[in-house]
Amino acid sequence: MTPLTPLSPFSVTNPQRKLADWTLAEATSPWFHFLKHFPWSDTPFGAIETWSLELRRSTAKIMNSPDPRILIFGDEKAVMYNEAFAAIIGRHHPSSLGAPLPGIPVDKVFELIYDMSRDAYDNGKGARLINQELLVDRNGTSVQSFWDIILSPLPGADGYCDSVVGEFTETTDAVVQDQRRVQGVDIFESISRVETLSELWPKFLEALEHNAPDISYAMIYSAVDESSRICPDDLPTPDDTPLYSPFETSPSYFAERFQLVDSMGLSADILDPIIDLSIAEHPSGPSLAGTFREALKTNDVVSHFGQKLPRELLVSTSDSVRVNSACVLPVSDLNGKPLAFAVLGLNPRRPFSEQTSGFIHYIREAVCKHAILVSLPKAQQDFQRKYEETTMALSHQLRLSILKAKKKEEKFLRIARSAPLGMYLYSPKERTIQVNDAYLNITGTTKESLNRESALELPWLQTVSEECLDTAVKEWQHLMTEKTPSAIEYKIRGSPDDLNPRWVSATSFPDLDENGDVYLIHGWLVDISDRVAKETLLAQRLEDALETKKATEHFLDMVSHEMRNPLSAIFQCSDEILEIIQKHLKQSRSPEIMATQFKLLEDAAQTISLCAQHQSNIFNDILTVSKLDSQLLTIMPGKVRPTDVVQKALKMYEQEARRSDINASLVVQDTYAEHITGFVMVDPDRLLQVIINLLTNAIKHTRSCRERSIVISLGASTSEPDELASNQVVYMPQTPRKLNSPLTPAPEEDHFSAAFNDTCSGEEIFLHVTVQDTGCGLSESEMNLLFKRFSQPKTYGQYGSSGLGLFLSKELIELQSGRIGVSSIEDVGTSFSFYIKCRTAVEEPGLMTLIPTLVPSSPRIKGHRPRMSRTEAFDDKDLGFLRQPSPVRNLHVLVVEDNPLNQRLCAKQLRNQGCTVHTADHGLDALEFLSKTNIASSSPSALKLDIILLDIEMPVMDGLTCIRKIRAMEDEGFFKRRLPVIAVTANARNEQIEAALEAGVNDVVTKPFRIPELLVQMSALVSGRDLG
Repeated sequence: MTPLTPLSPFSVTNPQRKLADWTLAEATSPWFHFLKHFPWSDTPFGAIETWSLELRRSTAKIMNSPDPRILIFGDEKAVMYNEAFAAIIGRHHPSSLGAPLPGIPVDKVFELIYDMSRDAYDNGKGARLINQELLVDRNGTSVQSFWDIILSPLPGADGYCDSVVGEFTETTDAVVQDQRRVQGVDIFESISRVETLSELWPKFLEALEHNAPDISYAMIYSAVDESSRICPDDLPTPDDTPLYSPFETSPSYFAERFQLVDSMGLSADILDPIIDLSIAEHPSGPSLAGTFREALKTNDVVSHFGQKLPRELLVSTSDSVRVNSACVLPVSDLNGKPLAFAVLGLNPRRPFSEQTSGFIHYIREAVCKHAILVSLPKAQQDFQRKYEETTMALSHQLRLSILKAKKKEEKFLRIARSAPLGMYLYSPKERTIQVNDAYLNITGTTKESLNRESALELPWLQTVSEECLDTAVKEWQHLMTEKTPSAIEYKIRGSPDDLNPRWVSATSFPDLDENGDVYLIHGWLVDISDRVAKETLLAQRLEDALETKKATEHFLDMVSHEMRNPLSAIFQCSDEILEIIQKHLKQSRSPEIMATQFKLLEDAAQTISLCAQHQSNIFNDILTVSKLDSQLLTIMPGKVRPTDVVQKALKMYEQEARRSDINASLVVQDTYAEHITGFVMVDPDRLLQVIINLLTNAIKHTRSCRERSIVISLGASTSEPDELASNQVVYMPQTPRKLNSPLTPAPEEDHFSAAFNDTCSGEEIFLHVTVQDTGCGLSESEMNLLFKRFSQPKTYGQYGSSGLGLFLSKELIELQSGRIGVSSIEDVGTSFSFYIKCRTAVEEPGLMTLIPTLVPSSPRIKGHRPRMSRTEAFDDKDLGFLRQPSPVRNLHVLVVEDNPLNQRLCAKQLRNQGCTVHTADHGLDALEFLSKTNIASSSPSALKLDIILLDIEMPVMDGLTCIRKIRAMEDEGFFKRRLPVIAVTANARNEQIEAALEAGVNDVVTKPFRIPELLVQMSALVSGRDLG
């Protein structure tokens, strides 16, 4: 392979570059030589050396165009045009070059330009003419042509029109084709209605006269003397060759005399009334009779031009232009007998071409078919007419299809020349390559260099950079061997110091010959430099974003770990203080002052616990917002009594309400008892979270009021309510959801259907919940701030709020196909009402219902249902008291925790609850301890072990590594049974919880946690032994 020499095609020193300014370049053609030596100094343009940059650019634009272009310059309207335009004006060149437009002799072209340019100069607007007819001088003949003309103004330094550029695009072929198509339809429709030959000829000439720009004149000679017939062999001919007969069954004799029956475009007085075919050719020149005999001999159209025209046909048109071409059309019957001859004089302004010949043959075909049709008997005429109409329609459709295909081909070629995509054709056998201009621009090469390199096996590889060369060669070999389309992206060869390399995408398609070999490859080349640059930038930004995300997550994990760890200690210490105080209050016989001190200690401990709970709730709200933003929050329905959920919320905040002297109660409305007699399918965690948010808000805003009352009421209905009549609550509009997100229901499906279809088939109902307080109330302006993220009314801000509670409540309610609203009167109170969709559930004997535990130990993650504590179902009469399940006593627990404080507090609290506790500082200590327990040894001295509390973040060996080793040892038989393990972590992100569950833990508890609630989960695991 010839070594590649890097060369930037856009370098100023590239010797292959050509000057685009003809005023600076050497004359490369006679036209540019003429321009360079033209006396411009004698014109308004002035000497070339004095031209401004703007004028040179304008002249370069018109001179470098292959189509006719003209420049009208300055106030004098001086004219400059290119070589293609000079061909249009003919005899007016070169006298018009450089001359003022108003001083050029009157000509249709310059007259049009002058009229159009005045609007451009006066109003600064362009002008356009479509299919404008012009007579142009071609080969010394004035020829009819059609053009699209566009004049565009060019502003000067002052902003006003200083010059005008005219662009001419020829449309002659398209206009003529369209005219002939319309004319053919008119002729066919005119003669299709006739029933006799005598009616046919006038109708035919009438159609030609009405719409026939190709025809200057026409005449019809019809056979008139049937008794006087002549044998074809007796016709005088220039030689002895027999006449052509299209049918073997043709008659032996033809009519010898033809009479003029009608004419169009010339006077009948100058025409011979009778043409006798038996008269020999006159020696003075061609005659009409001789032309008829020639047409009869060939049974085809005979065309004569110039001096070969018979003297009868040498006439002039209305504008004194002599007709120089004519055609004779023989018209025969079904047996080939001549019925008439049609003589057509052609428009001298239109040159005779193959398209003209085809149009004349089409006319003859139409006339012959109708002449044959009217010559047949009536029944045969009807059949033949239908046949001809069908054939004509199909033929017309075929011509239209061919014309459309040809137009499409021409359009494709124009598109290929001007397309922004590079296009190429490569012949592997001939080693030739053809490309369009876009290919050259994209690759930075020239046609000359491609032609020089076409002898190489793969000339296009010269543009591929070294780093992409091997890939390009392999892709090419795959295309040639597999003979399937190929696509490749590669970098264009350029300078090593190029900071913005050009990348392209090449798509190649092989064409196969009859032997199945590749003989041609065509394809497209697209400049993808911008896309590659964007992808590179996007990849870099994505990498930076991932690094930032990792750093943020690490920071959040660290902050969460550092904040949740002390929270857990606060909870456990406050629980221990309360437990000790309550124990001593029962046993102590101390004086009343001692009881008062214990009461103060109890209040302080409860305050500590409430503050920790508040901080924990903020953490949980932030986590829920994160899930909403990530579209990971899902609805997990369970069988539950709504009254139990409300009672649970009241029980949780009973102490806080009692301290503030608030009377909090539950009211069950008649509608609830009417529609709900037991259990319903609803997400208890999400319902409890909403009720707690509304309840805690109510407590905050009621504690300082004179009347302190909170009522939570439950109702139900079978249809979606518009508003609750009891308190006139107007529901908030629903939040628009992102399309194609997990939170957006599909058509005819909602979150309720998606969550409940597979779990329950009970009756669909709407559960109503209202939280009404006698607090400070809200003004109308303050109500507008509700339910917005990190926003709260001024009144709410006075009592401390993160601004997330109501926003999250609204989101959670809408996820359950419900809505929330508010009604409030300032200084009177506030009512929050919401409804959610649910289904009734059938109560079964021995059924265990789910009571949610709103602690951060049960984060909701996809594919993992958080474990809930179990309790027996309650009757309505038991609503005033909620019993917790009794935890299993004397559990043997291993606490694996690296933080000494947390380890000591957790162990102490568990021992206070009757558990036997062992501790380990990290995972390796835990594995060593397990080898001494009864799950690994049958020795009587082996330590008993029921469950492990395993911290995740630890030195030496972390919790995930430890649990994996434990599960591996269980699978290998080192341990006798599967040991329940609860992971303990201060990081509550879904990814971390999923990782812990996948590693093998049975449940996950996030800090802070309460020992009594933790004991319930531990007891459930130990007693259930359903450990998978």
